[in-house]
Amino acid sequence: MVENQTPKAVCFPMLKGGFGKSTFVSTLGGILGKVRGHNTLVIDLDPAGHLSTGLGYYTRESSSATDLSDVLLGDEPLEAIVKNPGHGFDFIPSLNLDSVTDDLSKDSVLASDLKMKQEIVDKTLGDRYEYILFDVPGTRNKLTNNAVVAAPNAILPLMPKPEALNGLRETATRLVGPIRSQLGEFTILATVPNDLSARIDHQTSDRKLLEAMNTQESFAALLLAGRDGVDARSGTLPDDIDLETVLDEHIPPFARIRADEWDAIDAGEIDAPKPPIRHTAAIGKAYEQREPLPSYDPENPQLEHFGEIADIIERGRIIQ
Repeated sequence: MVENQTPKAVCFPMLKGGFGKSTFVSTLGGILGKVRGHNTLVIDLDPAGHLSTGLGYYTRESSSATDLSDVLLGDEPLEAIVKNPGHGFDFIPSLNLDSVTDDLSKDSVLASDLKMKQEIVDKTLGDRYEYILFDVPGTRNKLTNNAVVAAPNAILPLMPKPEALNGLRETATRLVGPIRSQLGEFTILATVPNDLSARIDHQTSDRKLLEAMNTQESFAALLLAGRDGVDARSGTLPDDIDLETVLDEHIPPFARIRADEWDAIDAGEIDAPKPPIRHTAAIGKAYEQREPLPSYDPENPQLEHFGEIADIIERGRIIQ
């Protein structure tokens, strides 16, 4: 646990599904709340409700239930929609989110994008909650806008899939860049490889992802989208921005492999590491049991590395 922490709202805003956002949110919610004792709120803003299902909340539509619209646009208190699944954090499940999106769209653009910040984060962060985590939809809509405005700190999980870097590109150019340009600072706390399983001393999908993350200027440019002088679409950095510094500030130490280390791996001079986050069957089993990983398998070795991500959230930055 990190000393001198500042309460934070954190979002997981990849504009692409299937990269493990919900797993990250539930696992980090369990670590911050159950393991470290922080007052933590987890919010599922994805209409598909994968996170909610994994915590035992199955209802997606109910005309009679109190929902986010009643809190954000009405007079209902937050307590009316907060649940306690019993894993160390409070939880707002996915409920009526298509209609919530429609309701938010009826308001003026700027005003509607501020509702989550004004009605939830500003009223509870630092008082009732130390950390608020948002599971964000894989598409750009009013809920996505609200999440990134309310929680200007992001964790971006990436899986070794052909569409991984395209998913990051879409997120950077269509979401992160515009938010930075319109509203100011938006911090990517970390971009994290997830569900790795293959060797990296051969041209596997794991290697392709990790090598791109750790060596490419175009990857760094995506992380800085929306900042002065950065051309995220062409993948270039200004002359006064150092590539290695950008990567050091965005890739956790457990996944940082520098160019000379890749050369040494290929030459057989060092053994190829097995960077986290590794694939573990326990994540799927935890989901089937409707529990976060820290509750289902508290001794799972991958929790050490999720704990390092929790450190980054608590600290507000990466230390190499």
